[in-house]
Amino acid sequence: ARTAARRGGAVLLVTTDAEVAASADRTVHLNRAPRPEPRPKAAVRFTTEELREAAAGSLTAAGVGAERAALVARVLVDADVRGHFSHGVGLLPMYLDRLREGGIDPTAEPEWSQEEGSVVRLDARGGFGQVAADLAAGRCAERAARTGLAAVAVRGNNHVGMLAAYRDHFVRHGVVGLVLNVSGPSVAAPGAGRPTLGNDAVCMVVPRKGGAPLVVDFATGTVASGKIRHAAHRGEQVPANWLVDREGRPTTDPEELDRGGAVPVFGGYKGLGVAVITEVLAGILAGGTVSPLVHKQRAEPERAMDCSQLFLALSPDAFGDPPVEELLDVLSGAVAAGYPQGPPEVHLPEQQERLAETMAAEHGVPVPASVVEQLGWGARRAAPATAGGAA
Repeated sequence: ARTAARRGGAVLLVTTDAEVAASADRTVHLNRAPRPEPRPKAAVRFTTEELREAAAGSLTAAGVGAERAALVARVLVDADVRGHFSHGVGLLPMYLDRLREGGIDPTAEPEWSQEEGSVVRLDARGGFGQVAADLAAGRCAERAARTGLAAVAVRGNNHVGMLAAYRDHFVRHGVVGLVLNVSGPSVAAPGAGRPTLGNDAVCMVVPRKGGAPLVVDFATGTVASGKIRHAAHRGEQVPANWLVDREGRPTTDPEELDRGGAVPVFGGYKGLGVAVITEVLAGILAGGTVSPLVHKQRAEPERAMDCSQLFLALSPDAFGDPPVEELLDVLSGAVAAGYPQGPPEVHLPEQQERLAETMAAEHGVPVPASVVEQLGWGARRAAPATAGGAA
C-alpha cells in the first residue's frame, strides 16, 4: 500500500518496508550478509531537505541552537541518504533522551589546546559529538594542506555519527583523511559472549580530482550496532553472524543486543588486532580512554560518553604529488578484472553509497514509521502490503 501525507509543502510518500527492501535488494551487496525477510511495517519516505528540516526541528524544540541543530541533522541525514540507516535519524530519540537527562550538553564549547607542531588537541566537554568532530576535521584538513601532515585528537566527546559525514573537509583541502573513533563496549572477542570492546570505527577519505572521492568507512564489529537496532525498529530479525547472546551463542533476535549480547569482532583475530590498534590510536594517544571505560549512551543517558577520536590528514603534495587518480584507476581495473563473468554492480568501496544516494534522490529517504511516531512527525502509517503488491 502507498499513501501520501503533506507537511511543510512537501509530499511524503508512505511505503511499506517490503517495498523498501525490494528496491534495496536490486543491488549487489559487497561482503554483506543476506538481508533478512522484513515483517510488513510501514516506512515514510522524505525528501532529503524535508528530512533535514524535520530532524533539526526536533532538536531546536529540545533547546538546541539552530546552527548546531542543523549540523547534527545534516550528519544524521547524510547517513540515511547514503544507505547507512544505523547512523541516521533513527538515533534522534536517543539523542533527545540524552539531552533531557544531561548526557549531552547542547551549549558546551569545545576547547582547543596544544596547537604547536603537528598535533592539536580538542576537548569536546560533553557536547554534541558532531560539533567537535566537524571542528576537528576542518582544522585537521586545513593544517595538513599547509604543513603536509596534521593530527587532531578529540577527547571528552559523545557519539559523532557516521565518520564519512566529515569527508568534505578533506576533499575541499585536497588531503587524504583518516578518522578513528572509540566507542562504548558492544563487541565480543572471537569466541566470547560478553561485550568488552567498542564497535570502533575507521574511515579513510581519498580525494580524486577527476571525480567522487574514495571513501572507506567500517566498524570493527561484524556489523555496526546501529544496524541491529534498525532491524528492531523495522520488526526484522538479523543474520545469525551479526549477534551473539550473553552466553556467546549466535542469535537472530536484535533485542538480545540490549540484554547483554554482543556483536562479534570482524575477521576473527585479525579484526581484534584492528580494534586494539584503533583503541591505542583514538583512545590512548588521543588523550581519551579505552572502550571498557566509555559510558554506554543508552544505559547511562545522564552521563557524557567520554569517547574520543583521532583525525589524521596527509597532503599528497608533501609526498611529491603522486599520481593518485591514475593508480587508483589501475587498482579498480584490476579488481574488476578478477571477476571472470564481469564484476557485480557493487565491487568497490563507495559504489554502494553512490547507488543509495541515487535512490534517495529519485525515491526519497525511507524512515521507519516507528521512528516517525516516536519523533511526533505526524505521518500516517500505511497498510501492510499483500503478497500481490498493493493492499
